[in-house]
Amino acid sequence: MTSGTRDTQTAFASKVVVLLMSLAVQSSLAWLLGTDGRGSYAVCLLFATLLGTVLSFGIDVAGQYYVASGKMKRPDAIWGTLTALLVASGAAIVVGRILMGFDLAFLAKASRSSFMLALVIIPFSVIGQGSILLLIGMGRIRWMAITSVVAVVAQLVVALTLMKGFGFGVNGALLAILAAGLTSTVMATVDFARAGALGRVHLRLAHFRDLLTYGLRSYVAKLSAATYFRLGTMILAFFAPAAEIGIFAAGSGLVTRILMVPTSIETALFSRVAADGKGRPDTVSQAARVSAMVSGACLLALALLGRPIVALLLSPSFSRVVPLIWIMIPGVYARAATKVLASYFMGTNRPGTCSWAIGLGMVVNVLALFALLPSYGLTGAAWAMTLGYFTSSAILVVSFRIASGMTVIETWLPRAEDRAVLRQVVGGVWQKFGRTGSPS
Repeated sequence: MTSGTRDTQTAFASKVVVLLMSLAVQSSLAWLLGTDGRGSYAVCLLFATLLGTVLSFGIDVAGQYYVASGKMKRPDAIWGTLTALLVASGAAIVVGRILMGFDLAFLAKASRSSFMLALVIIPFSVIGQGSILLLIGMGRIRWMAITSVVAVVAQLVVALTLMKGFGFGVNGALLAILAAGLTSTVMATVDFARAGALGRVHLRLAHFRDLLTYGLRSYVAKLSAATYFRLGTMILAFFAPAAEIGIFAAGSGLVTRILMVPTSIETALFSRVAADGKGRPDTVSQAARVSAMVSGACLLALALLGRPIVALLLSPSFSRVVPLIWIMIPGVYARAATKVLASYFMGTNRPGTCSWAIGLGMVVNVLALFALLPSYGLTGAAWAMTLGYFTSSAILVVSFRIASGMTVIETWLPRAEDRAVLRQVVGGVWQKFGRTGSPS
């Protein structure tokens, strides 16, 4: 078995656990907060996510690239990335505090204490996510898998304890995100030290310049990816009551969990693509086909069993979300099938391609939101999300055709080898769970 297959199995197994745990988190939020509380939580989380992502300028993605490609020494890349993210988080807190002084409509959707807490979680979330990306860039897939699982378990335990045990409500859910980010940071730091990647360095302006240059080229892609499925929530935050926001956020959050499938495949691919001069287009295209198969099967199951799944996971009060999920599924499938292609562009120093693709998809989403939301409400928001995903996916497909030289048929026509790879990966994952009860 190749190391690439083993890494894919490990990443996929961890994502299965993370998916189950994250569904448990979403279920807890829905049952314990209700539609109003879920909406308030979504707005606060969006506030923190936007601030952290906007002001980090893609530095975390840049650090991942430089660690994987070897174009910067590991200690330089790691210390430079973490330092820059810490400074960016501080700036995000300051900007957020200033914004809270204005009479903005979305600030009325949650308590002031919740928005203040949202600012506090920014550095933990930003640095935690950046640490995970650095582990992936270093090829530390097994430890990345363990870290991801422990972090989401910590989030679930803290959320349940604070919301149900102490009645903290929205604030308890936000503190759970802080716990997850802190867990990721600590565990990643332990592995950085174990791998000898935390040696003493003398950071120079050139390090930050290189990180910022790459980060800015991937900036739109990073910003769009972090906020895309929350765009509907963002617009609704200005015009709709908290209950409507909660319903849409719960639905989009549930269906986009399927994107953990291509994310797990990207995780195993990235360091190999970045280390290869040509970017391994054959391997990337096969990974995209396998992602389409697995994601398609999961989404089909969600479409057929949507009502009982929503009633069980989100509670009957969220039943209105089922038709929205049906509308979102085609767009999420397009995104799941093509998301793996991004690893080719990011790993071959073409992050701008991802920015164009995802950025234009976000523009379509926003335009469609303003066009459809007034007349069709949440249904219009769901269609806007799907149209945006179709746009970004089409651009990635065409760009991959041009950059790799592979025809669309060569890239997407299923082959017998795809099924063999799928059986090998799924079989390996099954063995991992059967042997240890958890990813190993």
